[in-house]
Amino acid sequence: MFNREKMLSHLHTAEEQNLGGQILDKIEIVVKRKSEVSTNFLNPHEQSIAEGLIKQVYDINYKIDGGYDRAERKRVTLFPDYLYPEHVKTPVCILKVEGNFKFNSVSHRDFLGAILGLGIKREMIGDILILKDFAEVVVAEEIKEYICLRLKKVHQVPVNVEELDRENVVIPAENTREFTTTVPSMRLDAVSSAGFGDSRNKISRIIKSEKVKVNWKKENNPAQTVEIGDLISIKGRGRVQIVKNEGLSHRGRVKLRLKRFL
Repeated sequence: MFNREKMLSHLHTAEEQNLGGQILDKIEIVVKRKSEVSTNFLNPHEQSIAEGLIKQVYDINYKIDGGYDRAERKRVTLFPDYLYPEHVKTPVCILKVEGNFKFNSVSHRDFLGAILGLGIKREMIGDILILKDFAEVVVAEEIKEYICLRLKKVHQVPVNVEELDRENVVIPAENTREFTTTVPSMRLDAVSSAGFGDSRNKISRIIKSEKVKVNWKKENNPAQTVEIGDLISIKGRGRVQIVKNEGLSHRGRVKLRLKRFL
């Protein structure tokens, strides 16, 4: 049907190879059964891997959907190319999780933890949007009813869960802070040190332990060069984006405008 080894040859890490293999399995299902099939939720880097593989196969089309326009985590739905895309339903829905959080500060981690505590895998959950008294949780259609029936509390606060029409989704404003700093070079460890406020040695250890991603892709080389627009994330610490290169300081250091996601 197609050369799996050749199609996966550009994927270098074990995680990428595993994901690529899963995508090819789904491609085979569409080709053999002439049916629709969807991936789990994928981050943007994983989405690009999926798209790259799908585009190498004739007679297959696809849609990517994360529930709302600015979604980060999305599902890829593959289908025979003789079907009209507008007739193909993507199995993604949005749940509103509402409670009295006036006296309890809750975070993305609290909502995610409560859902995972039901025995649901992370890859079945898309983005989670946090608002004042509720959260909007993008989930796979397959687990919608289960969450509605089983999710009773978040951070010890009783909650009510109901499906939300897409046109009623409220997208919160980004909570960010921009600042200018200087770095000796555009190395990942140098920029991350400035962005997260830790020593370069500590950041280097974190990078080597594979807890850092650049544009959603794991990076373990502190000397890796980063560029304007790159998004750096550290597990459990948040994200920093390189917004602008403002030239050199009088000491010859690189002046950068960074955006910290709070």
